[in-house]
Amino acid sequence: MICVKVNVDRPVQFLAAGEFVSDSSWTHSSRTMNNYELIIGAEGTVYIEESGERFEVGPGDILMLMPGRVHGGYQPSEPGVRFYWMHMEFESGAVLIDEEELKRELEEVYSHANRSWSVRDLYVPQFMKDGLQDRMSVIIKQILHVANAGYYTYQSVNYLLTSLLIEISETIMGRVSRRGDLKGDMHFTKIAEWTRIHATDTITVADIAARFNYNRDYLTRLFKQHTGKGPLEYIQTVRMEKAKELLSRTSHTVKEISAMCGFQDDKYFMRLFRLHVNMTPSQFRNAYHKTFMNNT
Repeated sequence: MICVKVNVDRPVQFLAAGEFVSDSSWTHSSRTMNNYELIIGAEGTVYIEESGERFEVGPGDILMLMPGRVHGGYQPSEPGVRFYWMHMEFESGAVLIDEEELKRELEEVYSHANRSWSVRDLYVPQFMKDGLQDRMSVIIKQILHVANAGYYTYQSVNYLLTSLLIEISETIMGRVSRRGDLKGDMHFTKIAEWTRIHATDTITVADIAARFNYNRDYLTRLFKQHTGKGPLEYIQTVRMEKAKELLSRTSHTVKEISAMCGFQDDKYFMRLFRLHVNMTPSQFRNAYHKTFMNNT
């Protein structure tokens, strides 16, 4: 795995962004760019080759195309293919590092007791399968809206794009550190991941405790220690992130989204959403709606 390492003491420079969709069979044109392009798969598969290396970008996959390299499609995508694209520059420059170098740098980070806010660089993988997290989808919508809504503030979209890259960086850092057993309590990682996956089911704290054979009080202390939240609050947070992602990405009704996120009572869902997000689901959906779309 190759990563783009870039310092973000200053925000990334946004150039352009949009959502690509094609109703017919489509192949990416061959070209060379003088900036970085981030591609995030939404529907179908995009087949892109860069300097002889081939990538299949499916839903949730993330690909960073490098400047000065020839890239293009190596086979047609099926009708209905859809992805987000963003062009950017790094004023402070960027370097390419491999996974072993990334591990060494993360080992240095995790060797310090106070790790929070200690990393000044981003690590954006050239290609990451299933890298898109629910919270990223919301930021993508914000980027596309601000980029096309005529904001007056100079750095507005630059900071949003930087926030998206931070989320991508945190995701790959977490994956690499878990593979290298750097974070210590690996068992809690399994508990948290299982809880995240099943959060939209009708699970309870008792279900989690039974699944991992833990006392409920001890399980609550584990969650508090590692996340700062109790297990129920953690479940609600995951559900809210999923709800925001569905509100920004789909046309499902609020009642349908409520059920998809594990709520049997849509009125309770709306009250909880307003408590967490400080706006109603409909207000959130309408907040970022301007998007540049292209099909060529």
